[in-house]
Amino acid sequence: MSAVPAPAAAPQWHRVHPLTPVVKGWLAMLVIAGAIVNIVLDDVVNAFLGRGDAVPSQDFDPAQMGALFWWVFAGVLVLVLLVFAAAVLVSWWFTRYQVTPEHVRIRSGVLFRQERQARLDRVQAIDIHRPFLPRLLGLAELKFEVADAGQSAVSLSYLTHPQARELRGELLGRLGLAAPGRGSSAPAAGGARGVSTGPARRPAPWAVTGDEERPVLGVPVPRLIGSVLASGSAVVLAVLLVAAPVSLLVDSRAGPAMLAAWLPGLVSFGAITYRRVEQGYHFRLLRVPEGLRVRYGLFGVRSQTVPAGRIQAVGVDQPLLWRPFGWYRVRVNVAGYGAAEGEGDVMRSTLLPVGTLPQVHRVLHLALSGAGGGDLPALLREGLHGLGAQGRYTTSPRRARWLDPLVHRRTGFAATGDVLAVRSGRLSRSTAVLPHEKTQSVAVSQGPLERALGLADVHLHSTPGPVTVAVPHLDAGDARALAAAQAAHAAGARRLSDGPASPVTSAATSSTTSSVTFP
Repeated sequence: MSAVPAPAAAPQWHRVHPLTPVVKGWLAMLVIAGAIVNIVLDDVVNAFLGRGDAVPSQDFDPAQMGALFWWVFAGVLVLVLLVFAAAVLVSWWFTRYQVTPEHVRIRSGVLFRQERQARLDRVQAIDIHRPFLPRLLGLAELKFEVADAGQSAVSLSYLTHPQARELRGELLGRLGLAAPGRGSSAPAAGGARGVSTGPARRPAPWAVTGDEERPVLGVPVPRLIGSVLASGSAVVLAVLLVAAPVSLLVDSRAGPAMLAAWLPGLVSFGAITYRRVEQGYHFRLLRVPEGLRVRYGLFGVRSQTVPAGRIQAVGVDQPLLWRPFGWYRVRVNVAGYGAAEGEGDVMRSTLLPVGTLPQVHRVLHLALSGAGGGDLPALLREGLHGLGAQGRYTTSPRRARWLDPLVHRRTGFAATGDVLAVRSGRLSRSTAVLPHEKTQSVAVSQGPLERALGLADVHLHSTPGPVTVAVPHLDAGDARALAAAQAAHAAGARRLSDGPASPVTSAATSSTTSSVTFP
């Protein structure tokens, strides 16, 4: 009789670092300490120092308190600290995590138990976050970006920094997120003027292996500070700093009212300006086996990995005040990241916070490996600096000036066999680049005024993110032709990139929704 194989041992549960509750509860400790200071030290100061003719508090006079009072006070303080320490210890004891072949599970809670898990087959990226206090203690947080998870993404905090890096490397290797080749696009017949059907190109290989990090570029601190100073928030902050003293000199009686109106704006715009410096400080873009990695931060350091093939769209923009310096910004839509939830979440989708045009070309070459070949830099330059119907871009007709008097000559689109480029903006210029196979749907809409002028809008949808791909106020015929040609491009590109597959799989991956809405 053959021996029955022993069942596989269940994956082991592990505890997070013992300092985790302290790091998470530091704000509560500050509140408790502040309450003690507010209750005790105020009376102590009034009793011993006084303020002019102020009378010390009659409820509490430290000079009249004997040794018994101070022993009791010290005992109560020690008891509070012991209770807090016990709560911290119990919280740490009941917080555990488990890594299985299918999931990462995290259990927490004492009275109310909670278990969160991330399915590894839906993990888009695993990032390392190191806020200021954990960084001082040598700790790090692992954040699992899961498809369609939004704010419910699973976070494992805190581990030691070497443990976090080791676990991330192990999971990324298990997931096989190392640089899959991105298929090139297939030609599509027909299309509007500006939609080309050039030959397909094969992707360039990723020449990084193992755990190697190969630097691509960095942002110098002077350029970062200059870009922040040449921003709208910094201009408003400068106006506030100048306006308040001038107003007080003109009318000193308006001081309190001026301060009440001036201080909130100063704090708000000052915080935005500081956050941009703190987030972009020491920004570095690296090539890793999984794709691209960005690392940035002054006090809190973040390390985020953007897997190859997960970039859905790339946006290059140039604000008005950056134009004299030749600076640009590159942002991306990444599958699983979703839209940014505020100013503090912007950098998670940024591959270049401020850089030169050659750096932009380098980033696009890596982010869209093999797409567009040598045509992409020229297409981008024309998208950022072109005007009117010159070159390859199909632009809005002259009658669109009634709806877009300033921007209609800049609005337009052009395509290669691999990507579609959409340009917009007159003062602040931007160009969005969408690989054909990343197009999820195409919609054409036409409002009453547009119908009267023979115009229509085209919206091309990928995953949520900071990059919006839309072409407003096109000629209605060009809009319909663009929608049809892009749907054909997308279907052909996905069939080519997926390779041989079953009929069911091919039908599922090659479908792109195209809708026309003409009320």
